[in-house]
Amino acid sequence: MPAENVTVTANYVTKTSGSNGGNSGGNGGGNNNTPSPSPSTGGTTVVIDKNGLSNTGVVSATVNGSSDNFVIKISETSEASEAVLKALLNQYGNVDNIVYFPMDISLYDSTGSKKITDTTGLSVTVTLPLPDSMIQYAGNNKVAAISNNQLESLAPKFTTINGVACVTFTCTHFSPYVIYADTSTLTGGVTGGNGTIDSTPKTGDGIQPKYFLALGLGAGSVFLFLKKDKKKLRKAS
Repeated sequence: MPAENVTVTANYVTKTSGSNGGNSGGNGGGNNNTPSPSPSTGGTTVVIDKNGLSNTGVVSATVNGSSDNFVIKISETSEASEAVLKALLNQYGNVDNIVYFPMDISLYDSTGSKKITDTTGLSVTVTLPLPDSMIQYAGNNKVAAISNNQLESLAPKFTTINGVACVTFTCTHFSPYVIYADTSTLTGGVTGGNGTIDSTPKTGDGIQPKYFLALGLGAGSVFLFLKKDKKKLRKAS
C-alpha cells in the first residue's frame, strides 16, 4: 500500500438506544450517536459505537501509511473494558481514585465488515472530544494503549475545537485504549497531566496583571531615582 495519508470523515445518525460506558465511578453518560452505515462506495469513515462522547462533530482521524479507504471503529466491548481494568490495577493497585473511559479502537476495510489484522506500517491519529465525565479534568487526563495487561502511555495533545475540549493521540496498534485521570494527583488548570497543550495564541487575551505591576514598580523606581539626582544637584550649587 502506498505510504500516503488518508483523511477520515465521520458520519452519524440518531441513536435510539444503547448502554452506558465507563466504570462504576461515574464514567457513563448519554450519547445520541449510533454507528453510521458502512460506506458502499469510496471513502473512509469513523464509526463511534460508545456512549459518553458528546460533541462528536469534532471527531477526525488520519490514517498514515496507506491510501486505501478504511472504517475506523471506536466501540465498547467487554474485552476492552476488562483489559483496561486489569492494566489500571497492575499500575495503581486499585481504581478508587481513577476515573477512566475504556474503548476498543479497530481498523476495518472500506466495507466495515472485515477487520484488518495485519496493520504493519499503519497508524491512525485520532481527535476525539474529551469524554463527558472527563472534561472537568482537562489536561490531567492521560491516554494509554493496553498491551499485555499493561498501560502503554501515549503523548496526547489537548486542544479546543469550536469550544469543545478535545484530545488528539496516535494509535500505533489497534487494541483497547483508555482515557483516564488519577484524581489523587490533579493539578490546576489545563496544563497538568502528561499531555501537551495547544499553544496557539487566543484572541482577546489581555496583558496579565503581574506585568502591569512590574511596569508600575519599574516606572516608580526611575521617578524616585531622577528626583533624588535633582535634589543633589541643587544642594551642590
